[in-house]
Amino acid sequence: MAKWLELSGDFSCNNRCLGCYSISGDASRMSTGEALEHLRHGRAEGARWLWLGGGEPTLRRDLFAIARAARAMGYTRVKLQTNGMLLSYPDYVSRCVDAGITETTFSIKGATAASHDRLTQTPGCFEHLQRGIDEWCRRGLTADGDILLYRSGLPEFVDMIRVFHARGLERFNVWLFSATEFGEGTLADEVPKIADAIHAIGEALALNLSARTDFITSLHTPPCTVPRGLSACLFHAAALELIVANPGGYRFRLEESPIEGGHYLESCIKCTLRRRCNGLRQDYLKVYGDAEFQPETEPDDRPIPVLRDVVGLDYGADGGGSEEGGDSGSRA
Repeated sequence: MAKWLELSGDFSCNNRCLGCYSISGDASRMSTGEALEHLRHGRAEGARWLWLGGGEPTLRRDLFAIARAARAMGYTRVKLQTNGMLLSYPDYVSRCVDAGITETTFSIKGATAASHDRLTQTPGCFEHLQRGIDEWCRRGLTADGDILLYRSGLPEFVDMIRVFHARGLERFNVWLFSATEFGEGTLADEVPKIADAIHAIGEALALNLSARTDFITSLHTPPCTVPRGLSACLFHAAALELIVANPGGYRFRLEESPIEGGHYLESCIKCTLRRRCNGLRQDYLKVYGDAEFQPETEPDDRPIPVLRDVVGLDYGADGGGSEEGGDSGSRA
């Protein structure tokens, strides 16, 4: 069974972000008919929330038709994951709303135009992102931020949280940059060290900008690397109950993706946090080795974080709330 279906219709994008698969030249594309078939399969598997990803989904001419079809099939949430460039145009935002898109996650690379545009390799991208957030939030719609954290972006991380929260984003997911074979240069130099990322997250949380218990979620930091005082930022991929559908009929559960980890050391066998751990990323181990990953031997008594993407849109800032159409107190 599933809660989410993530539909990645193709890998086209109007940004050229450093290290992103979208610059690889992969022209694979899901037809409208194939997308609708995935929607039907998703509903049959229990999914009632849809995540529109890519590539950049706003470049698809059938985006609104897909969103409308999803709502007609019973998907109650339709999340748009975007770089925000086309949302800088008010008419486009209106079309998103009319098609039934309920929420947006904006991709963030830096706190300033200089840093963001350098990493997206797209001049003017930051200005469009800001305008897109303003247009979306002006209508009172739900908006979050996806921060792809590069090593060179670490000094700006706290400012990213401060700047974009002030602009209207309610919460943030932190993705650690993954070195791949795509792009130019030595991408391994841009992989941030987990210890440095966790330190930056702690500094941002210390600002007390939000009462949300899920204000910052760290996607690629195994629980053994996260201090107990920051346990609220933990993430377990399987908790989303998300199925990814890619071009070519390729479908998989999120926790099966190598970007989420999947590799365990021999010492992980005795770790008491194993049940909530996504494992380690192989590309990270190639860069930094395994010294950071020490098994926890004390009983696993950390509270399990409650995430809005698990329990629903009506999850409140006090950490309570209920899943849409479900019971209260759902847990990741």
